[in-house]
Amino acid sequence: MMRIFIEILTATLACFGFSIIYQARPNRLVLCGLSGGITWGVCCLAQQFTDNLFIYYMIAAAFGTLLSEFLARRTKCPATIFLIPALLPMVPGGSLYYTTFAVVTGNNADARYYGQRTALAALGIAVGLVAVSIFMYYINELKFRYKK
Repeated sequence: MMRIFIEILTATLACFGFSIIYQARPNRLVLCGLSGGITWGVCCLAQQFTDNLFIYYMIAAAFGTLLSEFLARRTKCPATIFLIPALLPMVPGGSLYYTTFAVVTGNNADARYYGQRTALAALGIAVGLVAVSIFMYYINELKFRYKK
């Protein structure tokens, strides 16, 4: 439990720092940091219920995208301001490193294993993001259509 709390705190601080470096407005910095921490918390929670890497990354990415859309409407700014920090902690950098290392050293079994993990994580993030983005697009279209 303490390990998960430290991971969430670290993700929050990392996303906060990322937002500072990329010059997010000061009134949005805390929300950017929290979006990354909350999304990573959802990812850790989803890991407790399933061992399927694709599923828990997809759930977390969908939640992060939904949270970003909500924060964007609440603060009246583009969703990408919150979306990039929200998805940042989920980038499979470690498994990508191990994939590359295994390929370079000629360890085909490890390259296949880590390559599959990297691809499943990236695909899960992409599917979660696209599914919610399409859903929000159609919700906005319906609101616009019936507003007239």
